[in-house]
Amino acid sequence: MPDPMQNPNDRRRYANALRLASERRMEDMTQQLANGTLSLQDWQLAMREELRRSALEQYVTGKGGDPANINQADYLALGPELKSQYRYLNKFAAAIDKAAKDGKPLDFAVQRAKLYARSTQAVFWKSEIPVQLPQYPRDGSTACKSNCKCRLRVQHLEDAVLVWWQLSPAEHCEDCLALARKWNPLRLELKGEDVQESDIAQGIELMLLESPELRPVARELYVIFDIAHEDWQLEECLC
Repeated sequence: MPDPMQNPNDRRRYANALRLASERRMEDMTQQLANGTLSLQDWQLAMREELRRSALEQYVTGKGGDPANINQADYLALGPELKSQYRYLNKFAAAIDKAAKDGKPLDFAVQRAKLYARSTQAVFWKSEIPVQLPQYPRDGSTACKSNCKCRLRVQHLEDAVLVWWQLSPAEHCEDCLALARKWNPLRLELKGEDVQESDIAQGIELMLLESPELRPVARELYVIFDIAHEDWQLEECLC
């Protein structure tokens, strides 16, 4: 990570650079899968690890680029996003497995894999904005999915956040055109949010990924948050 970035445009450009780097890594590992030099199980594990890494990088960038400013609550906030991505990844892996068993080439998987890197850029916007929005660019909720070219402009007030859905110079889907008209701006009041146990567990795993020196005391971390460590680890390994 570079020095903390105070300019939102700098943060957005850096998030784009991180996304492109993640795309290349996902493309490379999926090409290895297509070539037969990487097993489906190893590919899926590598993709999950890359999703974690990319989501964390995007989140830190949205917070200003300084990992020192990320606290436990921030890590926990990434849990829901990763759970959603893992579900999509499981379906993707099943489609690859079926194609392989049917004797079909796996070239289709290379381009599709890159969409996962693009989708993690939605984490950047979630990190940048201190309230939960109903939609984010590249979160898959619009017709253009993770190919969305839009961006958000944010204005922080004392008790609320104003958000504009902005169109870039590109062709846009009807969903994005409608959002640009509706979020002009969208006003959201600041308030706290609840976190589920599985989301907390995902956040702990991200914390351990960022700070591997904590791995020997992982069990203690789960105890602090009253999470069944063995049960969660078993669920994590099911692909």
